[in-house]
Amino acid sequence: MNESLSILPICIKDLRPGDNILQCFRLGTKELRKTKSGHDYLDLVFSDATGSVTGKVWADVLRKWGHAFASGDYVKVEGRVETYRDKIQVVVEKIRKVDSSEVPDIDSLVKKSSQDPQVLMAELKGIAGTLQPLQLSNLVLHLLETHADAFMSLPAAQMVHHAYRSGLIEHVTAVTRKVMAVLPLENDINPNIAIAGAILHDIGKIRELNAEGNGRTPEGRLIGHVSLGAQMLRDAAHAVGVTASAWLTELEHILLSHHGETQFGAPVRPFTREAVLVHFIDNLDAKLKIMSEALESAEPDGFAPYNKWLEGKAFAGSNALRQEDHDAGT
Repeated sequence: MNESLSILPICIKDLRPGDNILQCFRLGTKELRKTKSGHDYLDLVFSDATGSVTGKVWADVLRKWGHAFASGDYVKVEGRVETYRDKIQVVVEKIRKVDSSEVPDIDSLVKKSSQDPQVLMAELKGIAGTLQPLQLSNLVLHLLETHADAFMSLPAAQMVHHAYRSGLIEHVTAVTRKVMAVLPLENDINPNIAIAGAILHDIGKIRELNAEGNGRTPEGRLIGHVSLGAQMLRDAAHAVGVTASAWLTELEHILLSHHGETQFGAPVRPFTREAVLVHFIDNLDAKLKIMSEALESAEPDGFAPYNKWLEGKAFAGSNALRQEDHDAGT
């Protein structure tokens, strides 16, 4: 890679057709695909703090430079910006993985939540402070306060949803709000257990994801955040002296079952009303976020490109279409 070229980095939101680039990106998704003629190519998504852009590594470049990089890595890319179906993409000419120490400004590549994590943490602590019994409140507050820095900085996932700095606390706060919105409609659900479960359901991600949010820790890969979260809950229960509390097992059940099905990483399925509620609200919030992010790349007809997490193409809705598109059918 001819890194002696003097090309100033361009924010993704400012990329224009015809631009030549030589700069670092954060790698989002990476998929090895085949052209109609059977040649391998890479379909990539590059990101920085301002947005994301598709990248294509065609067969000749792929053979020369390989693909020794993975989602979440920082990569240095040389290429050109072109338009395809009215959208810009980067046609990669050279690419390699780089260490974070080689990136001139890490913050410029890291997307952040639009919400203030300090404000969100204060909201969660305020809610936790109202829980009954007092021992439950103390347990939830203990976990929030012990892991506050990581809780406020980590993403909620590597690439599926809320995959940006402070995405974890944004997601958890949204799940907690949604659970609280449903509770007045369901008299048989224990609100204290449900709210505590909503706040703590993803606590294991603090040990699953590394401090930079760039990949998973060894125990995250080998154990996963569901089981790690249950371990953290039991450790905290010992620390605050509530191991004999009857509600502790129900709260642990929410953490262990919030993925719903064993094929999605849940050791057990949800078997309490509170666990069912947290599972479906967690899934709802994740799916809505996936859809919102997919629709950032919607075509003029309102459909986003195929999204493997949605298993289809998200649609923005008729109200999002241009007026001439509405008129076309009349």
